[in-house]
Amino acid sequence: MRRILRREKSGYALGLIFCLVGLFLLAVVSWKAWQDATVSQHVSSDLWSYLWTEQFDFAFGVGFKLIHFTILGAAIFLLGAVIMALSRKWFTLSGETVLLTCPYCKNHWRASRAKGWAECPHCRQFIQPQVTKAH
Repeated sequence: MRRILRREKSGYALGLIFCLVGLFLLAVVSWKAWQDATVSQHVSSDLWSYLWTEQFDFAFGVGFKLIHFTILGAAIFLLGAVIMALSRKWFTLSGETVLLTCPYCKNHWRASRAKGWAECPHCRQFIQPQVTKAH
């Protein structure tokens, strides 16, 4: 039994974009907060209070605290990781072997699965083998 991993490209790309956006938001927040919170002796408590008190003001009086950006960045990163994980699928191929016949030299050989085109191991021609019987 052989397992094959297939990735859905659109889901994988979307998940990667979400992960990068989430990491970018977390990097911006940590860069902004780390510069101002490391000047004191109690770094962890000052960093936590700085995240809850520092506010970014946008247009029309809309403002967000740094903790909102932290939560948003973590949520987007986790959403991207989940999308990337769900865009992967494992397929299992059966382990049965088939007996193939070359149409030119009429020799037989066993293969793990029937192939559309193959190279005959006896006459070395690129052929479309015929399935004789399956086991």
